Amino acid sequence: MLDPSRSAHDLRAPVLLVTRIFETWNLGKREQCILLGLDASEHSLVHDILSGKSAICRRDFRDRIAYLIQIRSTLFALFRDDNVENEWLRETHILLENRAPMDLLLEGSMANLLLVKEYCEEAARM
Repeated sequence: MLDPSRSAHDLRAPVLLVTRIFETWNLGKREQCILLGLDASEHSLVHDILSGKSAICRRDFRDRIAYLIQIRSTLFALFRDDNVENEWLRETHILLENRAPMDLLLEGSMANLLLVKEYCEEAARM
């Protein structure tokens, strides 16, 4: 998990990674805000943080970035193909009560973020 005491400079690598995740998962501004626990109206803050103009100021924000990186890392190890990963994220899964992982993520709750993270880790163990 990201250390809340890190300086903005120390968080550059995680911010670059989450930017890449958003690109890989083909997420628009609205979806980016949701995954980071923000309202769509706060996209300028997301842009400023992802471009390095503003520091990550909320612990929840840091935690969400850490979980997104863990999800992406697990899925990359599992699939090694962005298209397959995107398909898997968007298809329904019986163990998720016939819901798609991305649909759960885009509900915006930390609980769903953790659920998807754990589900990805379990899928990688199979």
